[in-house]
Amino acid sequence: MPFDLSNSEISMRESRLNSVVSYNGTIKSLISDTRNCKVKSCERCFSQNNTCLSIMVMDQLSCIRNLTVVYHTPIGCGAFIPRWTALYSGISAKTGRTWNTKYVCTNLNESDTVFGAANKLRQTVQEAYDRYPSDAILICTGCVTGIIGEDIDAVAEEFDKKLPIPVIPVHCEGIKSKVWATGFDIADYIVLKYIVKPPKQKRNTIIFKNFEEAVRPFVTRIFKRFDAEPLFVYANSTIEELSHMSESLATVSSCGALSPYLGNALEELYGVPYVRTINGNGIEGFDTWLRDIARILHKEEIAEEIIREEREKYLSKIEELKKQFIGKTAVIAAGPGFTYEVVRVLDELGISVKAALSWHHDSKYDDQKIPDTLTHIENTHPDLKLSIIDLQNHELLNIINKEKPDLYIVRHPGTRPFVTKLGIPVVQLTDEYQMFGYEGLYNFARNIADLFNNRSFTEGLKAHSSIPYTAWWLEQPSNKFYS
Repeated sequence: MPFDLSNSEISMRESRLNSVVSYNGTIKSLISDTRNCKVKSCERCFSQNNTCLSIMVMDQLSCIRNLTVVYHTPIGCGAFIPRWTALYSGISAKTGRTWNTKYVCTNLNESDTVFGAANKLRQTVQEAYDRYPSDAILICTGCVTGIIGEDIDAVAEEFDKKLPIPVIPVHCEGIKSKVWATGFDIADYIVLKYIVKPPKQKRNTIIFKNFEEAVRPFVTRIFKRFDAEPLFVYANSTIEELSHMSESLATVSSCGALSPYLGNALEELYGVPYVRTINGNGIEGFDTWLRDIARILHKEEIAEEIIREEREKYLSKIEELKKQFIGKTAVIAAGPGFTYEVVRVLDELGISVKAALSWHHDSKYDDQKIPDTLTHIENTHPDLKLSIIDLQNHELLNIINKEKPDLYIVRHPGTRPFVTKLGIPVVQLTDEYQMFGYEGLYNFARNIADLFNNRSFTEGLKAHSSIPYTAWWLEQPSNKFYS
């Protein structure tokens, strides 16, 4: 049984999904290697930077409302926490809710790493409970906790029996996996193991796994046409709402890499259908996504009505904007849940993609199938250049310099300044719904048109700044990256 919730931890993506963080080839070669189980991660000669799966776990779980998070780490590991506080309090405020999750850190020091800090953790959990009323307490680990072998399960079990609220251990040491998207799976595992309850009755909710629910009003209106309502997870949700996920009509997602564990597990364990499809980005994505949801609900006619309405509003406007993109090219860099989606969306705008860069590659998902977004692009762009670069700026700039695109599109902000300094306009997909549906595609196209029509910023930055890489490095062949 692939979804065994009896263990304290979930296995990492490297072992579960044969995920890799380095590759160089084409879509055709990647698919071929994937089907023949030959995809292997090469060793980089060096790595400039990375991110941490612990951050991803904290991002997913701590955005749940009315929790107390005890971060059993040195204080520096919590440097990103103010960002979550600002982000999720703002998201809740837009919907009239109050996000009041609290963070507490045990602030491990040198002495703790030598002698252990179980008593320190006990004192912190008790103090957190006394000080901050909440629906649950999460004990989250960091790298130091894992290295010294701290038994947080025993402490969590002790307090779970003692306190009237759940006390949940979360094993999320950053050193566990090179694939930081593993953090999404850890968060899903924790929710499924400790929060979701067996179904008692069906509810008219559709689970929408996403990051920041920016399209809540639009999706709510659409689902209302299906006599259903969205349950956005995990941002802005509550323990009570999550406990009933097993009673939902279906699970959908805004990102293929974000939700496969949750969606497949809910389907296998509780019979909640998982909508496995390309995401709702652009014209084809939105039409396919909506029709697949409607098929599960047996309301196909309503989906066609919505599609007709959206086409009438935006299709002619999109076609008009496309005239400005004739002959334009782009390079894309994002996680695998977005990279292949953006390739398809740019096709709809008439922009040619010269290379696609992904942070990692999952050879399969938890249903043992190749990701839908990847098989979809196989038929349209088999010879597209593809590199798995795991946020490595030195590899990215080498590829950008060789391809010299008119546009760079990226999901994460760390690579943006370097490419802008080359004089190339950049679209950052900070909002996961920036291309969602017809309206999103129209606004996305307007954004691109504005960048092409006003190049003063990028040209000025190129003229007065430099990048920290030599001309020699920028001309190196890609096989020099790996040993």
